[in-house]
Amino acid sequence: MSSAHDEIDVREMIVQIEVSDLDKSRSWNSKLFGKKGPDLEPFPGNVEYKIGGAWVQIVKGKVVPSSSWNLQLEVRDLQRERERLRREGIAATEIKTVPNVISFFDIKDPDRNTMRWFQVLTSDPKVTGNRS
Repeated sequence: MSSAHDEIDVREMIVQIEVSDLDKSRSWNSKLFGKKGPDLEPFPGNVEYKIGGAWVQIVKGKVVPSSSWNLQLEVRDLQRERERLRREGIAATEIKTVPNVISFFDIKDPDRNTMRWFQVLTSDPKVTGNRS
């Protein structure tokens, strides 16, 4: 029996990014995520990448300047990932750090969508919650 305070039972999470040029974005995102190509292309105009415990879905659509979303990815080794992106020709900002909390850098995709890559620098549950 359910109660009003049951947590949501999510199977998967998908972040959708609309792009102006799907072919260009397929190539760019494959480099970004270190993959040979998308993990799925379920139908024309849609490519999907399995990243960690979620999916990033790239679709052809209307790109809105200064969109309200921001994809943020936590990685284990921020410096290594920034260097890997540099080798792939993907520009990233300098790494910024909030001491003993977080380090991060930002990138923009070909449509100027913002993405942040970060590394948590503490195991304090007041900062991180119950992450595994």
